[in-house]
Amino acid sequence: MPVLAGSHALELMDKSDSDSTINLLVWGVVLLGGIGVFIVWGLANAYPAH
Repeated sequence: MPVLAGSHALELMDKSDSDSTINLLVWGVVLLGGIGVFIVWGLANAYPAH
């Protein structure tokens, strides 16, 4: 398994074009958006109505 993980990391490092940059930006937006939605959901449900 470490051999597969190493080759996968090298494959990711080898892709240094604009395609990987766009992919990184998209995943960053998805991750931050998901965190933001989770925070808003948590604040909305922090004080339930009686």
